[in-house]
Amino acid sequence: MTVNALEIPDNQRPIGPFILACGYCQWTSQEIGIQLDKITHMSAQLSKIFNKSLRETSTKGLVPESTLDLSTPDNPDIVLANLKVFLKSQLNDSHPDNPLLTPSGDVNYSSPSSLARIMSLYTNFGAGYGKKSAQKPSTMRESVSLDEGLRLTSPNSDIDAIKKLCDEGYPSTTTLTQRSEQIHAPCNFASDLRPIPMLLRTKRANRCRACRHILVKPETKVESTRYRIRLIALNYVPTINIKPLHPSSLPHQRIDLNNIRPLQTSQFLLSLRNPLFDPVTVTLATPYRTPGRWGHKVTILCPQFNIAANTDAWEEALDTNKSSSQQKEVRSTKRFGDTRPQYVGQEGRVAEAGKVWEKGRNWTSVVVEVGVVDVPAAAAAADDDDGGEEDEDLLEIPTFVRMEWEAEVEEKGKEGGKEKRELAYWVVLGVGRVGSIKDGGMTASSVS
Repeated sequence: MTVNALEIPDNQRPIGPFILACGYCQWTSQEIGIQLDKITHMSAQLSKIFNKSLRETSTKGLVPESTLDLSTPDNPDIVLANLKVFLKSQLNDSHPDNPLLTPSGDVNYSSPSSLARIMSLYTNFGAGYGKKSAQKPSTMRESVSLDEGLRLTSPNSDIDAIKKLCDEGYPSTTTLTQRSEQIHAPCNFASDLRPIPMLLRTKRANRCRACRHILVKPETKVESTRYRIRLIALNYVPTINIKPLHPSSLPHQRIDLNNIRPLQTSQFLLSLRNPLFDPVTVTLATPYRTPGRWGHKVTILCPQFNIAANTDAWEEALDTNKSSSQQKEVRSTKRFGDTRPQYVGQEGRVAEAGKVWEKGRNWTSVVVEVGVVDVPAAAAAADDDDGGEEDEDLLEIPTFVRMEWEAEVEEKGKEGGKEKRELAYWVVLGVGRVGSIKDGGMTASSVS
């Protein structure tokens, strides 16, 4: 739900009152008469609205017994306030010299006056030190009335709950998750649910295990969700995308990733996007056959290629300091991850060994050929109990990616130079599922 203002002045910030609105069912809290004065501390405002039917507490925080009806569930906040005041009065009566009690009756463990009173008990070596007081402290009694925080259960509560369940049905009850998150119990029906304050979360800084450099460091302000330092892998590791390279534009010859045709070579476009502001050289390597019982033959036609830097499109268009080879290079105007289908022979391009398929501003596409073997339907549906592995018909290609680039190094008192850097890692490319052959022909789903 969102918080919306009832009235928004012209060219001014909304000043209230505010209501809660649901964008799905178009429900607003104004329908039940709930309006908020401000957009912060909503839990306290809602609790105050729910307690409005009860009489306001006195200066001591007590609530008269006449305002609480035993036939209905009492208010947990009022009962807690009464019990707190009662226990404070009992502590003052039974332990008048308690060093942790402040003059107002509150318990304070961190104030300097409390610590001074505690230390005086152990550092006063006068004549009376070590002697026990002849006066015995009075025993604290229990609460005996609603004014003292006693919570009674109505004898008709079970009968009323059964009657309410018969009238409203099972949907009116709460779930186990709702009951566990509620502060006050019991909450057996949805009408008993109360607003829950926002739980506090811990902000943590993460360091690299190898060099101990700070990777993530959030801001120290409680209300801020920003980061002072945020070095995530997504800003350094290239984004990889793979899609089929159809042999023809005819519908029956397209590659279906959910049912790849076996016993033939299929071609796929592997695209990598460079997130760095420096040009990189990428080297790809794959096993000759994919691991598993049904190994598919994999060949990358261009295993080594260059990717341009991640620069602005206007900066690249206005750059006149290009070499002759860069000026002759034709780059595609498509975006990375374009979902439009591509075909062999489209725009006069043919997959060749040692040549890239297409280049963009900061991305490059190469062709990967996969010789798909036939995976029997029984093996694809087998599990560990049948002696096979689960999902054996999945076509997954383990690929080793190695990047090299030169980055500028800034040193104090020296001119910045360039340093050669390298990044290498393994990644598994999920392509699709392999179809099966029945009676020497393709299945109906693979032919369609």
